[in-house]
Amino acid sequence: MTSPGPILFCGYNASAEAALKEIGEEVRARGVTVVTRNQVPDFPGVRHVAMDFLSLSNLRSKKVALKDASVCVIFSESRRHESSRTVDMHTILTVYNVKSENPGLPVIAEIIDQSNTEIIRDFNCDDVIYKESIDYSLITTCILHPKISPIVYDLLSESGKTMKQRTLAEAGFGESIVTFRDIRMRGMEENITYLGCIGPGGEAMLMPSNDTEVLENYRLVYIC
Repeated sequence: MTSPGPILFCGYNASAEAALKEIGEEVRARGVTVVTRNQVPDFPGVRHVAMDFLSLSNLRSKKVALKDASVCVIFSESRRHESSRTVDMHTILTVYNVKSENPGLPVIAEIIDQSNTEIIRDFNCDDVIYKESIDYSLITTCILHPKISPIVYDLLSESGKTMKQRTLAEAGFGESIVTFRDIRMRGMEENITYLGCIGPGGEAMLMPSNDTEVLENYRLVYIC
């Protein structure tokens, strides 16, 4: 879970605008800094820093306040006549610069070409969002399962049944061996649904088998 500090956006595009609208005023109240040379509409709690985020010296500036951020989101900001490969290389460079300056900062990066995932993971990017394939995946899911899109959007929405996470201790488990079945049963008692868990190295398991042992340094992902 991220700390309640300000959120840093590097780049601004349609995805960034949609994210600002979706996260809502309560989250924006933490403060959102958008570093981009593009125009940014007025949003409550959003501060526009008109700088080039590709510049390391700009990222180090007091206006950006990289060291104070709780999470950094890097968007696929396209400039005139740039190829998708060039845009992704700019994103990868920014991930490297941000992680070099603030190694413990959670970083989310939007990329266009999914084949660049391994490169961006090498720089310890915490989450990678595929700009195009996420739309294709949703379309395919709707083809296979008609009328399911409202459920998917409710799951992804800040105002709907959002995904949350907690530690084993926060879920009320002690030091004894805990299996995913134990976690599922606890969720039934609390009327929440556990989807899986994330290991200390970032390895994610979606609905692991009931006999999977979950260690105390794992994070539990659930919806409620």
